[in-house]
Amino acid sequence: MKSIFDLSGNPNWSYHEAIKYIEEIPKFTEKHPLSHTKAFLKKITGDENKMKIIHVAGTNGKGSVCAMLSNILVKAGRDTGLFTSPHLVTHNERIRINNEQINDDEFLAIFIKVKEIVDEMEKSGYSHPSYFEFLFLMAMYKFKVNNVEYVILETGLGGRLDATNSIENPIVTIITQVGLDHMEYLGDTVSQIANEKAGIIKKNVPVIYWAEDEIVRTVILRNANEKNAENVPVCKKDYKIIIKNDKSIDFSVGNGYYFNDTFKLPFISEYQVQNAMLVLASLEYIDREIAKEKELVFEALKSVRWEGRMEMICPGVFFDGAHNGPGIDEFVKTFQEYKCDGMKNILFSVVKDKDDDYMVSMIAKTDVDRIYITQLDSDRALSIDKIEKDFRDKSCDAQIVAEENVVTAFVRAIREKREHDVIFCVGSLYLIGELKKNIASGNIMIPESRGQIER
Repeated sequence: MKSIFDLSGNPNWSYHEAIKYIEEIPKFTEKHPLSHTKAFLKKITGDENKMKIIHVAGTNGKGSVCAMLSNILVKAGRDTGLFTSPHLVTHNERIRINNEQINDDEFLAIFIKVKEIVDEMEKSGYSHPSYFEFLFLMAMYKFKVNNVEYVILETGLGGRLDATNSIENPIVTIITQVGLDHMEYLGDTVSQIANEKAGIIKKNVPVIYWAEDEIVRTVILRNANEKNAENVPVCKKDYKIIIKNDKSIDFSVGNGYYFNDTFKLPFISEYQVQNAMLVLASLEYIDREIAKEKELVFEALKSVRWEGRMEMICPGVFFDGAHNGPGIDEFVKTFQEYKCDGMKNILFSVVKDKDDDYMVSMIAKTDVDRIYITQLDSDRALSIDKIEKDFRDKSCDAQIVAEENVVTAFVRAIREKREHDVIFCVGSLYLIGELKKNIASGNIMIPESRGQIER
């Protein structure tokens, strides 16, 4: 079936036309079985096994693990492709080579090539790839033509049936923290969801995983044993926090190859230490020579950047994309531990299909002084009236400030922020994306130090 926005045969695609086409894909096709994606992948990349593929799944932390691994490999001089989702501002963010997202011209070039292949295969009876499948195929084509050595793939949703799972021979698989999210697709229990994530485990391929939850540990171990895959569990007992301040965390490793070594992360949340521990545990299976370069690994972790994950965008202002129960649990822990001499404020919004009741109830229990609530510019947005009602129903002691527009809410929060106050923006990646987009376009000016943000 053709798109309602059909430009087939158009020799003069523009970048914006390509983006419009991709965004319209959900209107005319659906998700397909892995055999479908494998057929397209074979056509696009041929023998993708020449690339060393690292496959990452989990509920929270996938993107951070991917970013850390990419930074280590790039600093070690290895050409590295990185495919992640979702994007915050532009689709280009999803496809990176050596930590740099592809530019508009590169995006357009690989779009045109993949579109040509899709058109050809549709004539042979194959249906059009889904939105995520199309972007995944674009990424794999780009990595192939750029002849990268390593490819880091973040699953989109789940793992077992995810398009990225069409890769049959990764060198290692990694499963981050698993919890309740996307239950309408993955199952109603942690066990069911863990089983979906464990679907990325391959025969005789090591799996490194966050094993703090006994249910998750049991499910992953069972799947690993069935595939004869070496399993490497990572738990809280494996590290110790040395120093934590408002800019970074120092931690030491309690066992394994990096026993007693200390590392630094430019984040303020302990969950990033857990992600880093997964990365450290995986390095021996990815490249032992790189794993031995401890100073390089130290510097790579110290300098890693990942937008929207407890990211300090200016003094006292943090963006965090926590948008589900497990993510909010970690956010609340970080928020409660954060020490400041002023007021602790939150800017919050959420989409309808998330567990907003749980998220609101957890935030209402914190020592937050003021909560700015707003409504996202999305059909999925939960109304501002519903958000405000939820906080009132939870007997939240904080002052509630309602602003219909995300930009207006953020600007007001910043203008009312005093020198020693802090603001955390949380609840949805859509919220972080809107803020990032308006910062990039100049609608919001970010000060380098204390002062007003102007619209």
